[in-house]
Amino acid sequence: MKRPALSLSLAVLLIASGSALAQGASLDGEPDYDACLALAERDAAQALDMAQTLKLKQGEAAAGGLHCEALALMQLNRPGEAGQVFYELAERLTRADDAMRAEIYGQAGDAFAIAGNDKSAIRAYDRAIAREPEEARYFAGRARVKAIAGDWEGARDDAAEALALDPFDIEPLLVRSAANRMLGYPRASLVDANNAVEMRPRDLDALLERGLVHRALGDGKSARADWLAVRQIAEETGRQDHAAAIAAETYLRK
Repeated sequence: MKRPALSLSLAVLLIASGSALAQGASLDGEPDYDACLALAERDAAQALDMAQTLKLKQGEAAAGGLHCEALALMQLNRPGEAGQVFYELAERLTRADDAMRAEIYGQAGDAFAIAGNDKSAIRAYDRAIAREPEEARYFAGRARVKAIAGDWEGARDDAAEALALDPFDIEPLLVRSAANRMLGYPRASLVDANNAVEMRPRDLDALLERGLVHRALGDGKSARADWLAVRQIAEETGRQDHAAAIAAETYLRK
């Protein structure tokens, strides 16, 4: 569900470009952006402190300090706060190009989604899509959040947009399958579920979803076969605690 939370190249390019937002990001003998990023991977709490120092030295609009702060917050499992920082950074980068701002809005959307803040996630993805409407992953992210929120029609529409841009992304395939299943169109769901399993025959989420589609079609035998496959693959790969494996066990007991 979660793609990499941060694309560090964006802020690196920003700082390297000499943008006004990043001026003073490297100070001899004092904390700088690169040091903060390196520290975030091994000691996020200290990196957060360093990010605050960078922000104070460079001003609240400093891209380097804000970006490192968001990374550290993600490492500390504080995605809601990270989402706020990513969003703030994207809002302040008025001189950056659309692709860079869209990426950071997308990162905000990802963080908000992990935090369970659906409204803020959708708002961030909206901003990303407005700046890069040809980028499938922002539609996929928004589709996922809408599905979690129970907006199945919106989820289906966004998943379709994502697939039009990237037909080989399994996540929107599964979201559209689930949306059609919940909206009462299991035969349409089966097409997507079968395609997902064909693309990744051992994907636990794909097999779980196809089992649910089979159940919706009244084919209990095929549903059970898919869920048994989830159990077997999870056991073989040590993923019994995967959400799809746990769900499959629940359905098998019914």
